[in-house]
Amino acid sequence: MVDVSQLTPTEQAAYFAKMDEAARVDNFTAQFRPTLAVDNDPKPASQFALRSLQILDQRKIPHRQWLYGTDLIRGFVTLLVAPGGSGKSSLILAMALALATNRRLLKTHIHQQCRVALLNLEDPQHEIDRRLAALAMHYNINNSDVGGRLFISPPDRGVRIAEAGPDGFSVIYPDEEAIISEVRRNQIDVLGVDPFAESHALEENSNPAMVKAAAAWRRVAREGNCSVILSHHVRKGPMDSIDAARGAKALSDSARIGLLLSTMTEDEAGNLGICADDRLQYVRLDDAKANLAKRAGKARWFKLSDVTLDNAQDPYQRGDEVGVVEAWDPPNVWDGMADANAILDKIAAGPEPGELYTDSRRHPATRWAGNVVVSELGYSPEQAATVISTWIRNGVLVMTTYENSNRKERRGLRVDDARRPT
Repeated sequence: MVDVSQLTPTEQAAYFAKMDEAARVDNFTAQFRPTLAVDNDPKPASQFALRSLQILDQRKIPHRQWLYGTDLIRGFVTLLVAPGGSGKSSLILAMALALATNRRLLKTHIHQQCRVALLNLEDPQHEIDRRLAALAMHYNINNSDVGGRLFISPPDRGVRIAEAGPDGFSVIYPDEEAIISEVRRNQIDVLGVDPFAESHALEENSNPAMVKAAAAWRRVAREGNCSVILSHHVRKGPMDSIDAARGAKALSDSARIGLLLSTMTEDEAGNLGICADDRLQYVRLDDAKANLAKRAGKARWFKLSDVTLDNAQDPYQRGDEVGVVEAWDPPNVWDGMADANAILDKIAAGPEPGELYTDSRRHPATRWAGNVVVSELGYSPEQAATVISTWIRNGVLVMTTYENSNRKERRGLRVDDARRPT
């Protein structure tokens, strides 16, 4: 700050002349600045006042407008969190196609046929065309099935739902009104934003900034009367909850519904009998946050399958291979067990005369009861362990103390014939 009192008369005159010039320049350039929606959030239309809350007749309360299972609901924001390469963009496109065609492509219930718009903020249009063509080929869908109910943002234009204002402190919303207008004009039911990080220019690690960005998308959902699904990346570290979302926690807190998409782990591959080399083809979707419906009791699984497009062109002899998402049901260890009692008979006989099998996979490994399941059914050790632990929990196998042929006291498993499956 300049202390004008310490300046000479000549210096004071020059200082004030410079200030006048800056003001004239600022006034002149103001006419060329765009008019932007400026924070701090739209002001309420009426004066704040409390009112009495009454218990309404339940029959007159509007039903929640679920659109896609309990993942998407009109007027609210869903956050889909996933690591890169897990197929989140393919999943959103498959969901969009299912809603537009009113077909349960991924086995999730569709409450009503929807008009869906995708804000593609990451991939070139040709890549979206490839994915859509692959899905259409895989699920035998054509344009008449879609019926003009699928929309996409311009390929050469990004979106700025929120960014810092000219002063560096306020938040402006350059595209909010335009997005709401287009949603209304096209009667969009579901709006997909992929990815969320490309839809704003605020500090991702700032909770106040993410509150503003999330609030802007919430206004789109409410004023556009649609469901908004935001795809977002994860931070480094464990993926055990919706808080794995990258950046400030305020984003996941602001979303009404949170979904977590993750690739199959090595332990899961073993438990499900999937080769370790193939596990990255499988992804699971967990209901990580549900404020409006009961959380799902188990994960939904999907497989990323390859489809070869019919677009071979010189110098390429084969068409592009594109991944598509399809619903996948994990194998049930009991489905492949035609005769459980035959397995139990072998366990009851023991690994050798005078010895019983044990529940432990530790030394000596030959006495582990799961070996019988692996040998007879071709299950993985992890799947066999599931079978043995279930039988122990249900009382079919009972741990007991016995004396082996060498008169050594040991612990082993006996079959309770009264609890055998019938």
